[in-house]
Amino acid sequence: MNKKIADIIGIGPFNLGLAALLLEHHTIQAKFLERKHEFQWHKGLLLSGATLQVPFFADLVTMADPCHRLSYLNYLHQHDRLYQFYYYEHFLIPRVEYNHYCRWAATQLPSCHFGEHVDNVTYDAKQDHFVVDSTSASGGKTQGEKKQYRSTNLAISIGTRPNIPKWLSESNHPLVKHAAEFASLQQALAQCQKVTVVGSGQSAAECVLALLRSLTPTKVAAGAGVRWISRSAGFHPMESSKLGQECFTPAYMQYFQSLSREKRRDISGNQGLLYKGISYSTIADIYDLLYERSIGGKPTGLSLHPNCEVEAIAKNVQSGALEIKCLHTQLAQRFALETDAVIAAVGYVHDWPQWLTQLKGSVLATDSNEDFIVQEDFTALRCDAGLGRIFIQNSEIFQQGVGSPDLGIGANRNAVIINQLLGREAYRIASGTAFQTYGIPEDALLDR
Repeated sequence: MNKKIADIIGIGPFNLGLAALLLEHHTIQAKFLERKHEFQWHKGLLLSGATLQVPFFADLVTMADPCHRLSYLNYLHQHDRLYQFYYYEHFLIPRVEYNHYCRWAATQLPSCHFGEHVDNVTYDAKQDHFVVDSTSASGGKTQGEKKQYRSTNLAISIGTRPNIPKWLSESNHPLVKHAAEFASLQQALAQCQKVTVVGSGQSAAECVLALLRSLTPTKVAAGAGVRWISRSAGFHPMESSKLGQECFTPAYMQYFQSLSREKRRDISGNQGLLYKGISYSTIADIYDLLYERSIGGKPTGLSLHPNCEVEAIAKNVQSGALEIKCLHTQLAQRFALETDAVIAAVGYVHDWPQWLTQLKGSVLATDSNEDFIVQEDFTALRCDAGLGRIFIQNSEIFQQGVGSPDLGIGANRNAVIINQLLGREAYRIASGTAFQTYGIPEDALLDR
């Protein structure tokens, strides 16, 4: 039996889902490489009460293969939790449980190799193979061991890293950190009198809610509090209406990729509230807590400040407190606020490795902005004569649409990838996944 060879770099939810679906296809020999020693999904934000923002159907496999043994429902069954979930009556599951589900799936996937850092990827034109060089990551029994793989195809899901603005990078204070580290800092933050959260998205709101819940009336009466700063004009919800959510469907993704790259960049730049806002439930939880705590004119322990952009953070020599220097963007006035700690919930950016960027121009084609050109079938366009494919799982949203990083699109994308690797339709790709027609109606009369 001829085996098709593929190396997969990075094991987040998308590539973990690819590994799960490939369990059923023994003609594809795949190795999944991840530098971390175990699967962890946004470990610093696995907070009590925090949920996914997509229904549990957006697991590793269900949207491509509902009967797969690594589905979330089977995970519940195997852990004797089906009846509890039945009465739980929520589509949005705890983030902690989603992480536990993924870790459970990872233990059943022998193709997944953790603790292996990819150092370099080159292309051997004579053999028409990609050459992957890796090193066992620090902390393992085989630390420093070198390995090399030759592969016809690659699938890459590098993921993101915390966005670090200048004011954050310039601070070396132990309590000025990105929200990615929030969970590990909660005990230290509980000892602070004043904590400031910067940001206006879901992560910021979840940090604020966790901090507010930890404040007792006694602490608030003694002057303890949380300050929430955002450069946005307010603390706004993300789009969550049923028709609005259809932007996260394969139908919209297919339409979006039919547009010119310039048009895609323009559209994606104006779609922030489809994914950057706060969930209605989190806003409601914060508001309800403020209402309850304000009864009788009592202080709530939370102050909210939109239109405020952080410019710098420094230590006040006289008071010893941290001083946040801000600009009110609408009043055009600068001011300073004192705090004991700062949590920067300012998002994430793509973390493309150097070895991937080195393939630009020689193997991978780029556009006028020097970006990879990810095609409708999720392959990166090549500029040479090579036949092997590089699949990009989660590129910038202007490439594949606003749904590109959405968990609900992962299984469908993996089905498209596997069909290409097999050269046949192993998975039926659903059509008509949205009620809306994003292009021109079929019965339209065009101007001539």
